[in-house]
Amino acid sequence: MKSVILIPCRLESTRFPNKPLAKILQKPMIQWVYEAAEKSDATDVFVITDSEDIIQTVESFDGQAIRTTSEPQNGTERCEEAIEILNSGGEEYDVIINIQGDEPLIKPQDINRLLYLFEEEDIDIGTFIQPISNEDDYLNPNVVKAVPTTFDEGFCDVCYFSRSPIPFMDSFKENMAFKHIGIYGFTATAFEEIKNLEPSILEENERLEQLRWIQNHMVISAIVSENKLHGVDTQADLLAVENILKSPK
Repeated sequence: MKSVILIPCRLESTRFPNKPLAKILQKPMIQWVYEAAEKSDATDVFVITDSEDIIQTVESFDGQAIRTTSEPQNGTERCEEAIEILNSGGEEYDVIINIQGDEPLIKPQDINRLLYLFEEEDIDIGTFIQPISNEDDYLNPNVVKAVPTTFDEGFCDVCYFSRSPIPFMDSFKENMAFKHIGIYGFTATAFEEIKNLEPSILEENERLEQLRWIQNHMVISAIVSENKLHGVDTQADLLAVENILKSPK
């Protein structure tokens, strides 16, 4: 199975400008993500961006980058453009993994578990979820919640994603709700299918592109991350990630 990891990356974040180049323990955040991806069993790894600053940074640590246009509106669209560039050069992949450039705690082991899921199970789209252990995350609209089906052989399907605190609880209970980790895997067939889907009503209201796929009857499967992941949206998130990296294993 030939696989590629694409890491879409841009500088124009409204909440955290120049986020991919922010230093975490003296290394730019994008380098943490790239190096973890490179240690996985994926065939190839590329950062994809329209930023010359990001390309130069990636090349400075001997990473591979693909320059895309500024037209993509989200990470998936940037991945679609990158796959077209790779296909035009004769590269074809069975599985495409999209890892956001703001997931510096991603581990090769988790990526390999996702790759293994595609090898062993008949799924189209795979992602990660994690139990929510504190009420602040449950109530935070920036923490996307995922509602899973029952687990079967270590994975589940996702019924719905929301920024709202779901499922409803009279009082918060640990590990009842799950948060979504913004990492996706696609079969080549599923990836080709999503390119032709129009934005959906739920997607536009929740500002979550994965709801477009669900509303078009595509099944998103999920596994629970075995490692503590913490995406970076703010300076406070950056500090939290540094503290996790500094803490004893």
